[in-house]
Amino acid sequence: ILGCLTVVTFFGASDSDETESVMKLLWDLINPGTDSSDRFPSMSHQIERKDSPAVLTAMISAWSFLLFTIDGWGLSHKNWQGAITYFSNILDSNNEAICAAACEALALVFESNCLEKFSSKTKDSNKELKDDIIKQLRSRLSETGNERISSQDPRTGFNSASVALDFLEVLI
Repeated sequence: ILGCLTVVTFFGASDSDETESVMKLLWDLINPGTDSSDRFPSMSHQIERKDSPAVLTAMISAWSFLLFTIDGWGLSHKNWQGAITYFSNILDSNNEAICAAACEALALVFESNCLEKFSSKTKDSNKELKDDIIKQLRSRLSETGNERISSQDPRTGFNSASVALDFLEVLI
């Protein structure tokens, strides 16, 4: 269902506002602590208790894909505050798929070059924010260094944490 919603939004949205509204719906599902409880009180309660790692991974990937499709400068300031903190907090997840999705989301957020829309920190602290996430990714990769196979997609051998780290280091 998430894949269908994402594809329909990608092809059917007439402007970035429509895409952002679907992103906001996904964000409210990803992070139930946001204002989703005001609009869907019973729904956010269910998702908070019943979402599986695979569903959370799919939601983050769908959100990231839609972020990739729109211009970061057109995003609303109020919708995405705290996204960097949320994704960096789940980098420490024991689930490799969730960690990989969070790495990809962070890389796209940093690539958008609109960090002030995703973080409550000032523009001066963006370099510090990048440094903190790079340290966190390095730590994660060093922990899984001997278990490199487990941190890779078994079908492709692709390691999102490693690629995200390389990407963020280039941005600095």
